[in-house]
Amino acid sequence: MTPRIIGLDQRYAASASLVRHGVEIITVRDERGARFDSATRSLFRLIQRDGPGIWDHLAGAAKALRWRLITDPMPIERNAQLTAAAGEVGRQARQLIGAVDEDALLREIADAAAALCTRDPLVGAVLRESLTEVGPESAVVVAASSRSREALGEWLGSFGARVLTLGELERVDVSEDIAYFVGPPRFFKSAAVTAPRTLEVTFILPAWFGDRTVPRSAIAQYAEGGIQVAARIVEAGDALPALPEPATSETEPIPEEDLLPQPVWGSRVSEDRAPNADEVEARKVLLSGNRAIWLDDDGERIRALDPTQPPGERVGYSDVSAVAPGTYLLLREGEAERESLHARAFGRIGPRTSVIQESQASWKSALIERLRGRSARDSEGALRALGVRAAGQVRAWTSPHVIRPQSDGDFERLLGWLGLPVQPHFGNASLLRHEVHRATRELRDRLEAAADVADLHELERIGHMTLDIAEPGFRGMFVTRVLAIAPFTELIARHDVRVPFADEGAQWLE
Repeated sequence: MTPRIIGLDQRYAASASLVRHGVEIITVRDERGARFDSATRSLFRLIQRDGPGIWDHLAGAAKALRWRLITDPMPIERNAQLTAAAGEVGRQARQLIGAVDEDALLREIADAAAALCTRDPLVGAVLRESLTEVGPESAVVVAASSRSREALGEWLGSFGARVLTLGELERVDVSEDIAYFVGPPRFFKSAAVTAPRTLEVTFILPAWFGDRTVPRSAIAQYAEGGIQVAARIVEAGDALPALPEPATSETEPIPEEDLLPQPVWGSRVSEDRAPNADEVEARKVLLSGNRAIWLDDDGERIRALDPTQPPGERVGYSDVSAVAPGTYLLLREGEAERESLHARAFGRIGPRTSVIQESQASWKSALIERLRGRSARDSEGALRALGVRAAGQVRAWTSPHVIRPQSDGDFERLLGWLGLPVQPHFGNASLLRHEVHRATRELRDRLEAAADVADLHELERIGHMTLDIAEPGFRGMFVTRVLAIAPFTELIARHDVRVPFADEGAQWLE
């Protein structure tokens, strides 16, 4: 049998095993973690009552620490991320003491955070014990993120255990029988259960994390006799108290999703209207390294880097619609990449630069004037009637950054619609496009060379790095991980789109 058929056969066997036996969920009792979780919930009940504002920084730090407790259960001496997060909670809490009438809660959340650093996380101890029992060659550890994978790998690597993200697990050859997922099922895509790579799947999480729902396939509810995977709960960790504490009733329970790190986007502030010729609809994208960009919805693609690809094939483009948390974007400090590419192209064109710039300005000005006073739908309809296939991009063509329509036929018909001769506009725009494409290929080669010598493990651990390109015109390039994308758009000036700027909206995110 071919390797592909063998792989499919193994997947079917793993799925059948999970249907028969279900997944195992190990809930680890941890008194110190439960104390901090309780204090965090008390804080969020205050926020439910009073609203955010003054509590924002403490709430963000508390959620970040809570996430670290779940996903980064390494020993304290190897867990700088956890100790730093605990220290930040204490710092934020102490800043509020005396400023609000909640000193007792603030001291409790600070003390509970500090207590976490007095003992190694019990989730990690249970994970290590489980690996010892089955043997590291029989089990693979699955981390909730690339950063967690790097941290867990440094700890468990010397023990001989392989640590992967779920995305990596789906791509590589798997010989292990058991997959230990560090975190609750909701932290992972449904494929962890619906398309398993191992015969057994175990999730390890703190007992104080309440949501233990096992994911289902998106089509299960529509399928006759849809498969549902059962869960077996196994308890471990601190001993149960002799007399269990009476359950406290929360009038407004705090949903788990409210306690996970997440950006606060607020509400749309732009007017509810179509964008002007010099505007676009764009979403705010939060990036690693306290940066952000506005990403235009009508853009086709953006330069990206895939660390999982072999040397020479890491740099490419991602469709804008495919950009998601975890995507690595290649950007330029202080300006969009297209600015530097156009400057490099005009440098090659030389004396004809002013002629080409005037030609570009001429047909674009005519297009802007033609669009003025007409709805976008009317303009698109008129162009489609003439056979312009990409008529939906008509507003984007007014941008100085868009050289011309991709199709020769579309461009010729557009010029005719504007009442302009095909030449010299067609030739000038085509020459500029040729030189920009040439500069683009050169930049890709430089970026590939820089990526080949970069420490990509460090990139995945930290989330961003500057690429060492000494040549003038290519300096200031950096790669950064997408952390979050706004659920709504704003009206943004075209010249501000894809230009990186400082933003701390992601400071509490993974």
